[in-house]
Formats: sequence, structure tokens, C-alpha cells
Amino acid sequence: MFNALESIANSESPVTPVLGCRISKALEPRYVLDDFLTSRINWVVQSSAVDYLHLMLVCMRWLLSSPATGGIRGRFCVSIHDEVRYLVASPDRYRAALALQVTNLLVRAMFAHRLSMQDLPQSVAFFSAIDIDTCLRKEVHLECKTPSNPHGMYQGYNVPPGEALDIKQVMEKTGGGKLKK
Repeated sequence: MFNALESIANSESPVTPVLGCRISKALEPRYVLDDFLTSRINWVVQSSAVDYLHLMLVCMRWLLSSPATGGIRGRFCVSIHDEVRYLVASPDRYRAALALQVTNLLVRAMFAHRLSMQDLPQSVAFFSAIDIDTCLRKEVHLECKTPSNPHGMYQGYNVPPGEALDIKQVMEKTGGGKLKK
């Protein structure tokens, strides 16, 4: 992977591998030679991550509203670093989790193809888990006890722990991977 990133960073006109976003001309190798290689490699990584996020958002929007899924009542809420959060109607939560897994698979496959990687291991094709919760917290099992919330989420507010489901569990919850109702 590092070789692919360095190759992009050292190319005549560095662009991200999928959406083709360019680096600033001021950092192109013809102007800086071998200088700023670390910055250029970091640019490839960070800008590709932005491309990844944009593709995920577009794919999820399509899956949420697609006739192929029967419509999933949900919408994008927030992106924080490497996480995306959606607000989803409770009855559609497992289909939304499956849609996220399918989205990751499609976007990963697109990146792998553009980088001439011919296989996609299951360990990267799917998220390790999709969190399903009724409140925003870092981990679904955290009680979030604080000085201002000494009783935690369950005892203090009757908010039970959420679920963290891997692809196999999502498949079971959706009747074998059915996106449509």
C-alpha cells in the first residue's frame, strides 16, 4: 500500500486514485523535486479519505431512497473523523446497517480496482461492526457516567445499551441480507 501512495505522491501530476482531486501545483514534484515527500504522501492519504467519505455519503443516500431497498427511513447526521452517523427509524435500523456494509463494500471495491488491487479481503470489505443505538455515545455499551450524570444512561435515563453488529449478525437480522422490506 505504501508503495502505491508513494508512487502517486511522486507522479508528475499527483491526483487521488478515485475522484482525481489534484494536489496544489506548488507541491508537484516538478517544482519541489524530492522535497516534501512526507507531506505529499499525507496529502494522498487525507484527500483519498475525503474521497472515500464523499462516495460513502452518495452511495448511502442512493440506498436509503432507492426503490431497490423499498426506502429506508434515515438520513445522514454527522461525520466525525472516521465515523459516519445516521438517524434511522427504528424499524429500518438493520436494513440501514446492511446498507452501510454494502456501501463500504462498493467504495472499497472501487478504490481497490483503481489501485489495481485484484482482491478485497473480507476483513476490509466490511466494517468490523455497525453501531445501533438510541443516543450518541462513543461505544454502544458505555454508561457515560459523569459528575453531572452519576447514574449513567440506563439507571438515570432508562437508555439501554445499543448493539454493535458485524456483517454476519447484520445478515441474520435482515433475513439473509435483504435490503428490501
